[in-house]
Amino acid sequence: MEITEALIDRWLERGGKFFKSVAGNPVVRGTLRARGLNDDELDRGWALYADLNGFGKQGQAQSATKETVAAQAINTVDAWDAPAYSAAHAVLDGRYPAVANFLFENLSATTGVAAVAGVQRFLDRLDLLRDGKATGVDPESGRAAVELLAIRKIVDATKEVELRQLIEAARLGARPEEVVEAPEMNPRRQEVAEAYIRWLNEWREVARISISRRDYRISLGLAQRRQANDEGDEQEPVPGKTVRT
Repeated sequence: MEITEALIDRWLERGGKFFKSVAGNPVVRGTLRARGLNDDELDRGWALYADLNGFGKQGQAQSATKETVAAQAINTVDAWDAPAYSAAHAVLDGRYPAVANFLFENLSATTGVAAVAGVQRFLDRLDLLRDGKATGVDPESGRAAVELLAIRKIVDATKEVELRQLIEAARLGARPEEVVEAPEMNPRRQEVAEAYIRWLNEWREVARISISRRDYRISLGLAQRRQANDEGDEQEPVPGKTVRT
């Protein structure tokens, strides 16, 4: 089993759900206790989980990776789109409905990288309105609407330049001067990770066959809440014979 930081993060997230459910749900605790999850066994799992998180006695704090300019740009654009779109709707829906329909056709506030793509589309549509080339919009109305958004300080020329610069920074990604070599995983960390993953995998599988209530399985991280297309229990392809990754 190849241990990567991404794999560790995934299993730490699963462990968080598992330990929270065991701590807070006496039915889950009792069911698993009857199958051998006694205090000593649970303490062993907690110790591995804490150690892997860097809280163990021998664990050393690891410096966080500095946030890149691109990541900062994505966060800034992400924080801007929802309130700006809402304000633009409030200004335009009653006064210039055709402009509002054009600006927000298949466009709504999103998060992360999707927000960057959405704001770029929003700005490109503002350019079309300004140039009188927006489909289905009277040119004069389009230009008047863009001017009104500027007067309301929702998006003016200065903000457009700022947003375009942020979008470009996000698209370029981490710059050469920000790139750092990925550190080799400490052998001890890999050893602890292997022990922790095997411990948690064992008790997740025991829980899977002993607990049938769906809400309990959801709290343990063994199932997901039903959506329109039910995805069923949370299971992934198994690379080996014993550990679900």
